[in-house]
Amino acid sequence: MNIMSLFALSTGVAVFMLGMMLIKHSLGENFTEKSEKLLKKFTSGRFSATAVGTLATAVLQSSSASSVITAALADSGTISLYGAFWIIVGANLGTTFTGLLTAVSLSDIAPFSVIIGIALISFTKKKLLRGTGIFLSGFGLLFIGMNIMEEAAADIKNSTVVYGMLEGCSSPFTGILTGSFFTALIQSSAAVTALLQTMAYDGIIGIRQAFYIILGSNIGTCATCFIASLGLGGGAKKVSYMHIVYNLAGSLLFVFLSFLIPLPEIAGSIFPGNIKMQIGALNVIFNGASAFIALMLPIKEKNEKRDLHFVPRMVKYSR
Repeated sequence: MNIMSLFALSTGVAVFMLGMMLIKHSLGENFTEKSEKLLKKFTSGRFSATAVGTLATAVLQSSSASSVITAALADSGTISLYGAFWIIVGANLGTTFTGLLTAVSLSDIAPFSVIIGIALISFTKKKLLRGTGIFLSGFGLLFIGMNIMEEAAADIKNSTVVYGMLEGCSSPFTGILTGSFFTALIQSSAAVTALLQTMAYDGIIGIRQAFYIILGSNIGTCATCFIASLGLGGGAKKVSYMHIVYNLAGSLLFVFLSFLIPLPEIAGSIFPGNIKMQIGALNVIFNGASAFIALMLPIKEKNEKRDLHFVPRMVKYSR
């Protein structure tokens, strides 16, 4: 990777964070009381909020975009930390189904979103329309920034060094570490998964190696939300921490379970002879089971402080 790739990657991060700041401003200043009540209603319960996160990620085709938008919503006070946590749980689940959906790629319409947003800001005086313009501009910049980052990291993703490192991921530690690193760098768990499928199809890695890297990829995808939270307030940072804790705990749990239950081999038996589908099934099993376990945990919200409270006290986030 040369200096220009690093510069392009930094530019993508800057555009991405600018988009998030605009979204936060729009949500904080222009959300109507009726809209805020409606969103709070749908994110007040664990199952409804998880469904919102799943559907939003399926439409956006990006768990990273869902998580950073959730961080902005929590930072502006539009939703509680409790609701934000369950949206993230749903986002992790929704990202496993994005390849099965036929939704239009929002990356393609991002420039139009920015143009429409700027037009509304420039040629309207109504607060609601100007707020909508700010939101659309930020939303478009969000995806433009992600595209810049992905294109800048293309040489990393396709390099022989990457193939060599992934090929050597025979242990849980090396697999998780490598998956986390490259997903954080490439800013796309989907890209890492596609690379794994290609390598597995070519016989470079096996299903268990792919499993460990997928676990790491789920940790690495937290980097996008973490980067976005740096330019936002305390609410966004707490959402980022929750994202990291949830994905890290799920990955460590399934590493342990994989020694007791041959999960990768079970996934392999579901689609015999189709290694790409086996890897896809592994991703669904891992994220689906993680979401199910989280939904069954006695996690409650302290309404008076809008805290996320685990019973017994495992983790606590205070406003």
